[in-house]
Amino acid sequence: MSNEKGLKVYTSKPWEMIKTSFLVITWIVLGMHLEIVGPTLQVLAVQTGVSTTGISDILVARGAGYMFGNLGGALTQKVVKKYPEMLLSISFLIASITIFITPFITNLHLLSVVFFFQGISQGVTDLGGTSLMLAMWADNVAAPLNVVHLGFGFGAVFTNFLVRPYLVEKSDSMIKIPYSIIGFICLLITIGHFIFAIREYQIKRKSLQNRPVDYTTVSTKVDSNENSNEKKEKISEYSPRSCGNGYFNYGLSMSIIWILYMFFLSGNDQTFGKFFFTFVQKSNFSSGISATWFMIVYWLSYSVGRLICAILSMFVSVPVALSGLWVCGIILAITWFIFVWVIKLTSLNLLILGAFTGLVFSPTFPLSFAFINQRLNVNPLLVGLLLSGASLGAMTFQKLAGIILDAHPKQFPTILITCVILSIIFFIIAMIISSVHQKNLPSKPKEIVYRNNEEEQIEIYLNHNQ
Repeated sequence: MSNEKGLKVYTSKPWEMIKTSFLVITWIVLGMHLEIVGPTLQVLAVQTGVSTTGISDILVARGAGYMFGNLGGALTQKVVKKYPEMLLSISFLIASITIFITPFITNLHLLSVVFFFQGISQGVTDLGGTSLMLAMWADNVAAPLNVVHLGFGFGAVFTNFLVRPYLVEKSDSMIKIPYSIIGFICLLITIGHFIFAIREYQIKRKSLQNRPVDYTTVSTKVDSNENSNEKKEKISEYSPRSCGNGYFNYGLSMSIIWILYMFFLSGNDQTFGKFFFTFVQKSNFSSGISATWFMIVYWLSYSVGRLICAILSMFVSVPVALSGLWVCGIILAITWFIFVWVIKLTSLNLLILGAFTGLVFSPTFPLSFAFINQRLNVNPLLVGLLLSGASLGAMTFQKLAGIILDAHPKQFPTILITCVILSIIFFIIAMIISSVHQKNLPSKPKEIVYRNNEEEQIEIYLNHNQ
């Protein structure tokens, strides 16, 4: 881990700072095009003639697309490493098209197909963006990753403000305007990442042209001593040993545990944000128009939570910050249980609970990735598998949420409580395994050949242009 502290490690890399800043804008727009479905979910249900259970199928389809995009990216690691900006450009082009056509579709099956492609766009965005951030910032990724993910909440807030005036009448034609605006903004992000892709290509090409070659050091003699002493172990990037820094059992067990952890973490995060609006409506606390205020407060607190953690993570270690969040998480889960099953929910305490839910749980996703990156060698394959576990959790609990909100709306917070408890259990298991592994490490760790992303991309470029 780097010994550099504070802002110096970030300000010393201006080009990476510029790319990170645009990724913040990217995540703002990601929040806009993904979260517009929240306040318009019931409009889409009326438009397609189905119930809440039925319309939840489109979110399940999007989750399937998200998993497909992540797995596809994980299996093509070299493409992800070589063309992350181009992948982000393509993903937002897909998002732009799907958002434009969504309000015009009246068939549930066709709408599910559209959302499947939107899920692919989301998966490629998450995989490409996260891999790019890990490559740029390595062990110092916690703060910038929180800042980037901070944009998602602001995008969701903007979307709720944008949609609110068009929910006056329950007419599908009213939502075409906000959907079209967001579709156009996605198109602008597509152009932006395409420009970044061209610029990255120019930078790499220029660095290769200016790379000096010292022909005097070239020798055909083989140094037998160097050959015999250099015993570096080369490991396939598709092996769990790669993730475990040379330890197969450690890499495999930790990968499985973190995938299960992400299943419940994302199951909570993705489900609560998508269905909180519907829960407020179904509980008769507010009308469709006023319920947007609950969502606005939720997403504002969501953004504030990530902003606070982005600042704290520059001065507090990631394990301490994440452990503190889960302590707050279990307290919040107990509070939900008390208000739902012991004390009666009211509009005021529901608003406050929703705000604290966003505040506490919003930083867990980026902080978890930063923590995993410190415990394992995180490559695009592992990122893809982790995000696939997250998408499977989202699919499972979103479908379950649709069924619960149709049959027993009061039990909706039970999903949050369950996911929090199970996430904490897997987090504790991972901490124990990691601590035991660190204690049992030999004094001289295994020497494994790892190359940074820039070196690998330069080699790929050279091979491609020979």
